[in-house]
Amino acid sequence: MSQTNKNNSRYIRYILLIFASLWVLWPISIMIEEGFRVDIGPAFSGRGASFVGEFFQGQGGIRFTTIEYVKALKVEAYPRLLVNSSIIAVSSVVVAILAGLPAGFTMAMYKFRGKTFITYALLAMRTISPFAVLLPFFLIYGRLGLFDTYQGMAFVYLIINLPIITMMMRGFFKDIPKEIFEAAFMSGASDSYILRKVALPLALPGLAAAAVFAFVGTWNEFFYALFLTGTVTKTVSRGVWSGFSESIESFKILEFDELNAGGTLAIIPAVILSLAVQRYLARGVTLGAAE
Repeated sequence: MSQTNKNNSRYIRYILLIFASLWVLWPISIMIEEGFRVDIGPAFSGRGASFVGEFFQGQGGIRFTTIEYVKALKVEAYPRLLVNSSIIAVSSVVVAILAGLPAGFTMAMYKFRGKTFITYALLAMRTISPFAVLLPFFLIYGRLGLFDTYQGMAFVYLIINLPIITMMMRGFFKDIPKEIFEAAFMSGASDSYILRKVALPLALPGLAAAAVFAFVGTWNEFFYALFLTGTVTKTVSRGVWSGFSESIESFKILEFDELNAGGTLAIIPAVILSLAVQRYLARGVTLGAAE
């Protein structure tokens, strides 16, 4: 292939990536922008109305202000939604790490019967439709009293996060040179010692990426939160969708700008954590794909 064709191919890829990025970011940018916009109407336009954090006045009675973000944070139920999402996400990710870390290490370092089947089974779990398992969850949770409980929601997301963390850590452990583990084995170190003192420090960036990937997925998850949470464990994704009000038990149709502000605030933790480990996220989510 000539240099000209290579350059043309590169430009085409860049253009496609730009369009794909715009397609993904467009609704998010609309949400953020609408959260800053307030239509004060002709009755108040030009009459010196005071807005908290006002930084720009547009045409036709439209002001760009942070008042909707302040209003969202002042709603009593909204911080509760954030706390619920944090409790559920953190607890499910911590348990998934405690189980997935040794599982990933075992699958990366040892050969045992059924290893290939387990690998494909873990990968296949990501393809199961949530609709297929929703009814069993309803029946089981109804009998065990786990509906609208923190432990019930954490268990759902544990099932989702455990295969992700296991496969990601398996890939990161396989990237570590085998000579390091062989030297540790020759010195008489136990398996648990090698995992804690040798493998884990070397794979710590990968562990952080796996934890963030699972946390962000749990934080943003909507389907199970819609059907398995109630007034006690309602998450921020469901709360913003349904219209959070002064009480988490009640329903209220809020102004569109206020809901957009609440949605923007909800994505901030996920964005910050993703940016912090973005170097390892892209590699981590593709590990094991070739197998």
